[in-house]
Order: sequence, then structure tokens, then C-alpha cells
Amino acid sequence: MRRVPFSIIAAAKTFDPEAVDVVFRHFEGFIASQCLIDCTDEYGNTHSIVDDDLYYQAQIALFRAIDRFQFREPPDSFMP
Repeated sequence: MRRVPFSIIAAAKTFDPEAVDVVFRHFEGFIASQCLIDCTDEYGNTHSIVDDDLYYQAQIALFRAIDRFQFREPPDSFMP
């Protein structure tokens, strides 16, 4: 799994629109996969679709998480 670079996270924390967009695009697939609901059509077939309301709420939660994200200094024993 790819990781979002630290510089992008730091820029998103300052609400840089491009950085926030990168973070949103990074998590887009995961959010969509967690917002699936099953619907049955008129023929009795079941389909999974993305619930737009759940997806929107998840995006809001991600935006709030970006705002609350706290950076910490790595421990002295940390070796990159």
C-alpha cells in the first residue's frame, strides 16, 4: 500500500487545497468500499452500490481527521 508523503500531510494540515485533494484521492477507494449497501432490483438481483450519504459523511470525517492530526517527534531510538 502506498503511503501519503509527510510533506503532503503537513500541507493538508494547513488546508492547502491540492494537498487535501491528494489525501482525499488516496483514501477514495477505501472510503467507497466501506460505504457499500446492497440493493435489490425489480428482477430480484442484488447489487452493491456506494451510498452517497455515507460517502459524504466519511469525507467529512476524513477532513476533520486531517484538522485534528497531531505531529509528534520520533523517539530517540528511531532509525529511518
